[in-house]
Amino acid sequence: MTFLAPWAAWFLAGIPVIVLLYLLKVKRRQIPVSTLMFWQRVLQENRQRALFHRLRNLLSLLLHLLIFLLILTALAKPTLDAFLAAGSDTVLIVDTRARMQAVEDDGESRFDRARRLAAPYVSQANRRSQVALIFAGAAADVAVPFTGDVKPLEAALKAASATDATGNLDSAVHLAQTLLSSRKGRHRIVVLTSTPRSDTQPVVYLDSANAAYEPAVSYAFTGTARDNVAITRFSTRPLLNSPQTSEVLLEIRNFGTAPVKGNVELSLDGRRLEIKPFEIEAGGRKLDFFPILPRTERSARGWLKAQLDTADALPLDNTAYALVPTPQPARLLLVTKGNWFLEKLLAADLQLRFELLTPDAFTLPMAEKFDAVLFDNVLPAEFAFGKTAGNFLFFKQTPFTASGPSLEQPILTEIDNQHPLLRLVDLQNLTIVRASPMRLPSEAPEWTFQTPLRAFDEPVLIAGSRRTTTPPGEQRVVALGFDVAESDLPLRIAFPLLISNAVHWLAHESTPLPRSISTGETLALDPGQNVSTEPETDFPAKPGAMARAFFQPSRQGYYRLDPPAPGGANWVAVNMFSEAESDLRATATQVAATTPTAVAMPMMQRPLWQYLAIAALLLSTMEWFLFHRRRTE
Repeated sequence: MTFLAPWAAWFLAGIPVIVLLYLLKVKRRQIPVSTLMFWQRVLQENRQRALFHRLRNLLSLLLHLLIFLLILTALAKPTLDAFLAAGSDTVLIVDTRARMQAVEDDGESRFDRARRLAAPYVSQANRRSQVALIFAGAAADVAVPFTGDVKPLEAALKAASATDATGNLDSAVHLAQTLLSSRKGRHRIVVLTSTPRSDTQPVVYLDSANAAYEPAVSYAFTGTARDNVAITRFSTRPLLNSPQTSEVLLEIRNFGTAPVKGNVELSLDGRRLEIKPFEIEAGGRKLDFFPILPRTERSARGWLKAQLDTADALPLDNTAYALVPTPQPARLLLVTKGNWFLEKLLAADLQLRFELLTPDAFTLPMAEKFDAVLFDNVLPAEFAFGKTAGNFLFFKQTPFTASGPSLEQPILTEIDNQHPLLRLVDLQNLTIVRASPMRLPSEAPEWTFQTPLRAFDEPVLIAGSRRTTTPPGEQRVVALGFDVAESDLPLRIAFPLLISNAVHWLAHESTPLPRSISTGETLALDPGQNVSTEPETDFPAKPGAMARAFFQPSRQGYYRLDPPAPGGANWVAVNMFSEAESDLRATATQVAATTPTAVAMPMMQRPLWQYLAIAALLLSTMEWFLFHRRRTE
């Protein structure tokens, strides 16, 4: 046995004081009495019990000395040499991955059980047997470095919680081996988890005697085989032929030994959309695709949530989060003498809010109040290209119209389908009666022009843009060199696509691609961009603390981007989505069979000094009881 606090031996000097107190005799007071008849009988009985009184005083003295020695021994913190030899330094690895949130039959989660099993190891920390604490989540994190103080270890365990992240234990074990590589003596690594790490090459160290050895890696398993149903995929994407409509992918898996029935509830921005029933056989999966049309209100966030109503061991993977693109409607002004095709087309686009004016009622300052202005075969006399603020779409009469004869029945020879204006637009064999000749301005160095439509050397469609110092930071203009009524374009599917592409491009709109990452994945932010550090799962969201540069979310939910990412996306959906974490069918017996080391537990659940202190307390209570019994005899 080794005493970790030998300075407590100085208190042995108090033993003579205790003995001296017992040797002191109480001086009796002399009091006159009326008769000695009663006192003679008392003296006679005292002489008969004198030996017993001396024996009782001796036992009381020995009891007090024993209590005193127990207290001194507890202060000296004795530790068994066998325990010190078993592992002078211990690295305690506590698994904090998503699977540790699984609940067992007794209602205790795997992480709470791991924390309870870790308490005896932590309580054994002392000056000669130090303990380091590592949390193994998405990455290995040294929560407490090597210390002999129990308090920081207990505080770290109490404050810890299981995360929603995925990961493996290899990095945590390698980190523990690295921490032990610089310390002398023999060591051990204790892993509290539900499943073991994969086989890796062991690290070999030299002990104080230059003998090679491998630090013992012991596993304590905290889980049993459990059935579980999980959402393993949930994502959205805009349809190519209808960017306003999103296609939703939903996959549900049954990690169980029996068929399961249930319902999945879909909600958008906190409002219930649909309840879809499902039935999955044991070990099977269900894959579903369905369209969804988001709202276009200013308050729309595009939060799409899926929730299973099944009760299983891991509620975490019963909820999934996705984002639906929610572009805001653009404000549009149509200046025309009357064009039935354009009016009906713009009215049918839910992403537009347009007003109609005649050329006589239009003034140039009105353009600044709209995202884009359409001139249908009209060019205001006061319009000055490059000087008039606003974004414009011209039909036939344009600022680029050149003098000369009209182009009769031009044939489109060059079509740039990669340009945003012509996305998914099929203009092959388009019939045009006549078109106006157009020329690019020769003096406009700040402008950039493109001609995605050409009839040999003649441009038919011109798109130009320039950088500005005022929001939205760029001015754009589109010129179509013919009247849509003088072509068969209004009779083609390409007509609404072309006008929609042009209007949304002028309004600086692009469909924000939904952004989704996994828990534990590193999110790289743009310069000057911030992200909320805590997930926002309730609608409406409440603002919180923000982080910048890099962020690694450990919880599921929606995270706010400020300012929004390119394309207008201002939210990030974070999900766990890991079959390895959701599959709880492996039992501790099965995984232990593949683990080379046995489960190691402390020889005592508490340090030896605590048992000695408890024994001293019990003896003190017994002495207190006997003392009062003697006083009342």
